Amino acid sequence: MRQTLSVAICVIVSLVLMAIGTRYIHPHWLLGTLYSLQLHAALGCVAAMVVALLVKRHFLIWLLFAATLLFVGHAVLMSRDFAAPMTPAEVDAPTIKLMSFNILNDNFANAEDIVETIRSSGADLVNIMEAAPLRVYMDELAKTYPYRVGCGLLIEDCDQLMLSKVPIEAPTVQSLSEIFPDRFILAKVTVRGQTIHFVGMHTTKPYFDNFHSVELTRAALAISETSGALLLSGDFNASSLAPNMRRFLRNADLTTAGFEPATWPIRAGAFGVPIDHVYARAPLKIKSLTRIPQPHGSNHFGLIAEIAVTGQ
Repeated sequence: MRQTLSVAICVIVSLVLMAIGTRYIHPHWLLGTLYSLQLHAALGCVAAMVVALLVKRHFLIWLLFAATLLFVGHAVLMSRDFAAPMTPAEVDAPTIKLMSFNILNDNFANAEDIVETIRSSGADLVNIMEAAPLRVYMDELAKTYPYRVGCGLLIEDCDQLMLSKVPIEAPTVQSLSEIFPDRFILAKVTVRGQTIHFVGMHTTKPYFDNFHSVELTRAALAISETSGALLLSGDFNASSLAPNMRRFLRNADLTTAGFEPATWPIRAGAFGVPIDHVYARAPLKIKSLTRIPQPHGSNHFGLIAEIAVTGQ
């Protein structure tokens, strides 16, 4: 009985590790969600292997246990690959505050609370995904954020909404795929004396065929046509560990925060997955990235980022 249990655990762990391992050979969209969950899945495998070792000790079990630790270690290292830490000389650089939040399209019951959260956030720039519940509050939000794209301005609907305290210049809107239209906004804003390209985007889920990778490629191409400081935020439905996300960051020359807080699912709290992101391009650096304390009825936590304007 003990040997049967040990073998069963080892077989299941081996299958999980093999599935994750396809990322190193030929990533497939069917496993896109698992790639985003590599750290979580690998930690689960470590726990399972501890049980297997308690049941029966064998050289092959120890070898599989070591393999699970390697997968965990690599996931941790990958999470740091695109981080751009602040240097002592940059600590006092001027900062820009950004809020990014997927509020959920049918979250009308919490719209007033969300409006107040946005207005009291102190953010200079705001990106809201699935913003339909806010349509009737545009006049109220305009008191704090007089400039916007979305909800009747350039985009008729409120699926993607960009708000700003400073003028939004040369805004362009793009549909990244045929699934959801107008989920990519690129504009220019000047904050703290720095003109930056400001991007808000929302990608489809990674298990919708290969659309997630296609959308990331199109977004990277649009971003690569710009130069200089760039600030991007949105709901990517994937963590920065996924192979196509890492390719996107590399192609767009973007950096991450040193630590990306979990934003989904909300029930998992700090043990969830960071699928909502804030990325920056030099001379901008992410000084801090924190989660909004309350989801306000959404299935995502929002993010507040403090962006350092370095190189001035």
